[in-house]
Amino acid sequence: MKRPLHKRLGRAFRSALRELRGQRGVFDGAGVHRLLLDWIAQTRSADEEVRGDIRMLRARARELGRNNSYVKRYFRLLVTNVIGPMGIKLQAQVWAGDQPDSKANAAIEEAWNAWANAPVTVDGRLTLRRFEKLILKTVACDGEAFVRLWRGFEGNAHGLALQAIDADLIDETFNRPRRGTQNEIRMGVEIDAIGRPVGYWIWDSVGTDLMRERYFIPAAEMLHLYDPDRVNQTRGVTWVHSVMVPAHMLNAYEESEAVAARIGASKMGLFEKRADSLAGDLASDPRPATMEANPGTFEIVPDGYEFKAWEPDHPTAQFPAFIKQMLRKIASGFSVFYNVLANDAEGVSYSTMRSFALVERDDWRSIQQDFIDMWRRPLYAAWLGMALLTGSLKLSSRDPSRYMAVRHRPRGWQWIDPEKEAKAAVLSIQNGLGTRTGFLAEKGEDIEDVFAELAREQALAKEYGLSIFGEPVPAEEPKEEQPKDSEDPEEEKDEDQAEVEDEVNA
Repeated sequence: MKRPLHKRLGRAFRSALRELRGQRGVFDGAGVHRLLLDWIAQTRSADEEVRGDIRMLRARARELGRNNSYVKRYFRLLVTNVIGPMGIKLQAQVWAGDQPDSKANAAIEEAWNAWANAPVTVDGRLTLRRFEKLILKTVACDGEAFVRLWRGFEGNAHGLALQAIDADLIDETFNRPRRGTQNEIRMGVEIDAIGRPVGYWIWDSVGTDLMRERYFIPAAEMLHLYDPDRVNQTRGVTWVHSVMVPAHMLNAYEESEAVAARIGASKMGLFEKRADSLAGDLASDPRPATMEANPGTFEIVPDGYEFKAWEPDHPTAQFPAFIKQMLRKIASGFSVFYNVLANDAEGVSYSTMRSFALVERDDWRSIQQDFIDMWRRPLYAAWLGMALLTGSLKLSSRDPSRYMAVRHRPRGWQWIDPEKEAKAAVLSIQNGLGTRTGFLAEKGEDIEDVFAELAREQALAKEYGLSIFGEPVPAEEPKEEQPKDSEDPEEEKDEDQAEVEDEVNA
């Protein structure tokens, strides 16, 4: 008798599965056996992975940034260590032949500072430093940031203003394949045949308004800031994605332990009916058979019942260790020092803190350079072109390419052990193993600014009669009058002899 089709298919499937389980490849990570059957890995493009999850990831990252103390702490650390209290400085390094063009450099820095220290946004609210703090946090939280460059803006003398566009307005559901000369659209980004962005399709309003429409912004007017994780990735993914689940679980666990501890600190218990009680059931009593766990209050036990205390043991003894382990995992996902993220300096030695701080600073420097590459360099190019065009920056030439040699100087850090590291810096400079410029740059300082400030200090100290170290300058001794040159003794002798001869002759 021939077996039914479903039984034959089931038998074939089980046979194939047994054969597949028995295979052992060269790499253990590619093996398929009973211990790895729940390890599901798919081979998809970067955009296919992002497309379905980007909106939910973005929404959850924003919620964690609002309500989770540790995620909010990371965003603050990021902004503080990348942007810093004084922002990213601009240092012009234009040369005229084999000499620095001091006049052009001073003019560029003065014009840039005039623009950056005034409101640079189209709504006139934020200076460049505050706008960069917002943009960097947006890149970390949303995974990407969109900034429109308004060239020819009439609100300032430089003709350039900035507008941040919410990532929700770039519709990730808007996709179109390439047909003939028609460009492909991936998640709201229009790209050409070689994958270069041509423009962005933007909703004119946020939300689910059925009347809203998309409009097109050319790529030349938009800066799209994100850090791709894979090749050919069109949209950015939040930096919080790898710590979302542990951060959410930890937040819920801490809340549960806090509630349990509060209840445990209050009186609470159960009403238990005595076996010999003749009282009626509490269900027939119109009053609810419940009690509130309020500290300092006492309930009247119903007739025929006795109170049985319930004392939950919370927080448990494992609470601190569990919290610390979860925070270590979250800190690793953010690539920051656990003790800094958790504000926990318990049991940390100086050498351990120093070694971790040095590693962490390298990560911050890497993010600083990424931010400069994807944001500051194109921003400076856009500003320079408009400043030369409007005349707010007056130079000998209006060719922007002559003045692109600038250095964006991010913040630095003070030495962990100033005395030891200052001595090491002095020895390195004396032995030709380093320069003052390099050591000052590590602290976020410019050698020209330092030398100029030293010169001003010396001039001021001299004006007040002090040395550069605060000691009084020795008073200058009055110059002694030089005695008149005495006459030649031979001449005096001749004069005396002449006087004697005159007297004899007389």
